[in-house]
Amino acid sequence: MSEESNSVIEAIAQTLSDALQDETFVLPLAPFQTQSSVSSEINAAYLEEIQLYKEDPTPSCDKRTALKLLKRFARKTFHDFWTSPVLEYLPAVSEGTMKLCERVYSHDEAVRYAKDLISTLSVAQLAKDYLYGVAHNALEYTSALACYWYIKNLPAHKFEKKYIGSVVGKNGEWEDKYRDSQCAICGYDCALSAEPKMQFWHINIDMEHFYFSGRVPRSSLNTVIIFLEEYKKLPRPEHSPTDYECFKNIIKVIEKTPDNMTSGKLRRELKQSGLLGMTLDQIEVFINTLGYLDILHPADSHGMLYTHTSERDMLFPLSDRGYAEHPVNRWTRKCGIDYKSISTLFDGIYD
Repeated sequence: MSEESNSVIEAIAQTLSDALQDETFVLPLAPFQTQSSVSSEINAAYLEEIQLYKEDPTPSCDKRTALKLLKRFARKTFHDFWTSPVLEYLPAVSEGTMKLCERVYSHDEAVRYAKDLISTLSVAQLAKDYLYGVAHNALEYTSALACYWYIKNLPAHKFEKKYIGSVVGKNGEWEDKYRDSQCAICGYDCALSAEPKMQFWHINIDMEHFYFSGRVPRSSLNTVIIFLEEYKKLPRPEHSPTDYECFKNIIKVIEKTPDNMTSGKLRRELKQSGLLGMTLDQIEVFINTLGYLDILHPADSHGMLYTHTSERDMLFPLSDRGYAEHPVNRWTRKCGIDYKSISTLFDGIYD
């Protein structure tokens, strides 16, 4: 390694060491590292950008412009992002929609923090916001309800390394591989890496999912925490019982489908109903959420409303419905609709 490369790495290490003393800057998660030979130079340039930004922050833009910048960011290929400055996104960082980094806790601290976080939330408010988000295509309001129940049912547990597969070892025998930094129970990843620019990528991909798809993170406590923190910052919408009526009409559409209706085919049925102002991809996420909330599920698997299911225990999807997520991945109309879950979630919230 050249003397110049060593000096770059040393500079990065010192900057990262300084950053650890600053609670506004936290290192990225290991699964999102790159193997680029020029990553040290890229990260050095990024850290210089961020240092200049922290010394003289870019003026904030309005929310609408911030969301446009977030969408522009998400539409770029990773290569374009990785090799370009982040200067164009900094107005949205100042506004708060885009982030420089996320907090990374130890595993036990993260679980405690998540439990404390949901204690500050109203279950009725979450339910109303969910119904509002579905009825008005305001998808940023639709993920928090399932995130709440994921944390609510998360059991007390010790960190357990996540199994990620088996490989043939040097002795020719199969060896199990684990991710040392990620918990198999809650999915929390407490690893730190020397790829600060990847942290920007990771957290803002999450922000794009939060605002534009309403996606619920499956077995990823890191992202569940991020989503609930962001949800708490949203303005409170004007709810109405008609939001619940809209949801009930969506359920009536599902009721009328044939017994062999699958989650994949259901997307088009709901699109054609005219009740949802979503794209087919967004409707796919909405159907997954109906699974998480235990509204659509087969008898042998459940979502997040009543129990916790570790990722390792989730049923694999059937081959012709591989894009759907547990537990709706094996649902057909013949499995029915869980009206008890609908009642548990929404009855009485407007009383």
